[in-house]
Amino acid sequence: MKKILIISLAAITLLSTGCSKKHTQNQLPAEESIEITLQPTDTKIPEIPQTWHITNKRICVIFGYDFNTPEIYEPLKAQLSQKFGLNEDGGLIYPLVYPEDFKHAPKGYSSDLYSILNDDENDFAGLIILGAPEKTHLALARLQDKWEQNVPYPIIALYPQDDVLGMEAACDVVIDQGQNSEGNLEESEQVITDADEVLLETINYLIALGAPMTRDISVQTHVQQMYKNKNIRRYVDSESGLQSINHFVFK
Repeated sequence: MKKILIISLAAITLLSTGCSKKHTQNQLPAEESIEITLQPTDTKIPEIPQTWHITNKRICVIFGYDFNTPEIYEPLKAQLSQKFGLNEDGGLIYPLVYPEDFKHAPKGYSSDLYSILNDDENDFAGLIILGAPEKTHLALARLQDKWEQNVPYPIIALYPQDDVLGMEAACDVVIDQGQNSEGNLEESEQVITDADEVLLETINYLIALGAPMTRDISVQTHVQQMYKNKNIRRYVDSESGLQSINHFVFK
């Protein structure tokens, strides 16, 4: 019995010693320990969430005279990209700058514009032309002929510099800066200050409308709903004194 007790104690002592050595071997000395430092990730979190959705529809926005310099159209384009998305990203806005985005501009502008608008790959929901260059109305007239005078989307000219009567005939709505006491349009420097607001209001209205401008509602009603915070009046021809049906100026 005494021998059994001695053997048992010896076994327990050996087992305890072995576990202690094994535990010690699994631990690194302090001088051999590795210090781990966490580094910030390079992944950037977008500061502004995407507010627009991918769409097959396009609203073409042309930056013409007074709007075709980088310091003017780049900030406007950035706003449109953030709010509506650009064509290249599957967004709503199809931006074009005159004359850079037209193959033979200015000589071939009207034919190039017609080719772009007549491209079956684009499902246009509207056309907005800022500072329409000369002969714009010729391309729009061809477009009207192609659709038998029923273009399936609204055409709006903001501050055009093309032929007045031609633009009135080719567009649903023409918007200008105010006229002076002689009935002449004021200098265009005033336009740039609120161009972004006017452009965004125009696009928002076309989105809400979602269809061509029919005769069910008068043009003036469309314009008043489009620019709710603006004072508008009909454009008056300086020579004849006649008021235009679809041409308006901001007071």
